[in-house]
Amino acid sequence: MTRSQELDAWLDHWSSAIDDWERETGKRLLGIATNKRGLIERWADRHNHKMAFIRTIMSTLAAIASIAVLYKVW
Repeated sequence: MTRSQELDAWLDHWSSAIDDWERETGKRLLGIATNKRGLIERWADRHNHKMAFIRTIMSTLAAIASIAVLYKVW
């Protein structure tokens, strides 16, 4: 699916308007400052995939433990 030329022109116009506004005011449109991220947030960004893997492993272990308990109770 491709975008129309009108939509591309509209997006380009607003993108440049937002860039101009940000340069003039020194503010960010969504309030996101890319250079003011905390130590914990940077650490979490670096280790995101590892944390997701550990979460998956823990969920699997919890499911296995639940099955074991259910088997013992039944």
